[in-house]
Amino acid sequence: MEPGFVNKHFIPVALDTYFRGNSHELAYCKKIRAGGNHLVAASASGKVLASGRALRMHSKALGPVLAEFKKLPATERRGKLDDPAKAAPPRRPVPQPPVGGLVIRGFCTYMQKNAKGDWGRAKRFYYEQNPDRWAAETQSDMLWLTATEARSLVPAQAKVGARVLVAPAIRERFFSTIGIDYMEGSVNSLKPRATEMTLTVTEVTPKGITLRLDGYGRMGREFDLKQRNQPHSRGCELRVLGSLHFDRRKKAFDRFDVVGLGEAWGNKMKYIRREVIARSYPWRYGIACELVTGDSPIDRIPPYNLLHYGSAGPYFGKK
Repeated sequence: MEPGFVNKHFIPVALDTYFRGNSHELAYCKKIRAGGNHLVAASASGKVLASGRALRMHSKALGPVLAEFKKLPATERRGKLDDPAKAAPPRRPVPQPPVGGLVIRGFCTYMQKNAKGDWGRAKRFYYEQNPDRWAAETQSDMLWLTATEARSLVPAQAKVGARVLVAPAIRERFFSTIGIDYMEGSVNSLKPRATEMTLTVTEVTPKGITLRLDGYGRMGREFDLKQRNQPHSRGCELRVLGSLHFDRRKKAFDRFDVVGLGEAWGNKMKYIRREVIARSYPWRYGIACELVTGDSPIDRIPPYNLLHYGSAGPYFGKK
């Protein structure tokens, strides 16, 4: 992707076609045939200029598209907006974060040791043998906790050394969704085999309570070298450490900093050829988490396994 060229001439939009908005937005999506996993370049009026496998986010592919766009009449370039008040609400509204709960963003990447023996981000490529290969970027997902779940993380007695055993529903949701290796995208949650997570008070002041988080999870299939080339053989183990801070005046958490290092193995679907080559087996991956406000659009993207492929069961537990 060439940011200068794209930002100057195009408006990139990432669209979840499971949630295509109100009736006006849905009509536009259908007009430009926006569905499935693909790119499409279109004018504001809905005229499709390019789509399919040949379309890429760089000047070589987008240059001809821009040239064709400039030849269009102004009416086709700009389009005309219908009255928003006349739009019918979405048939499938996007879920909203729990009121009073926690919105946590997680990150996942491959890890390897450097020359000094320290762990760092590993460079991998999607389709490594492809001349048009691209780097496997760090992936991101969200974790939602309800207001009741958030309150359960606060110790009844605010004193150094006090411990909180994190509820099974919280720790299992954490490990089965953002605690797994989801670097290949569209990755189902993994049922946890065993999870542990505790919070220990390390500091108490009039302003707040600081807690140390310790946890360990085993998810999916157990490691078995004989299963390396078998489908549906995914599994992983992860150790996490973190620091949380509870603001006593606001009665809310304002920090949720967690990092983790784990091992993963196996294949996620029927096919066994990974898009990203694993040079070691099992391979190492790492996660990091932070608390976000949930105010910006990117912070309000629902957790992936709340919407799709929740193999570990209902996101918020039994229905």
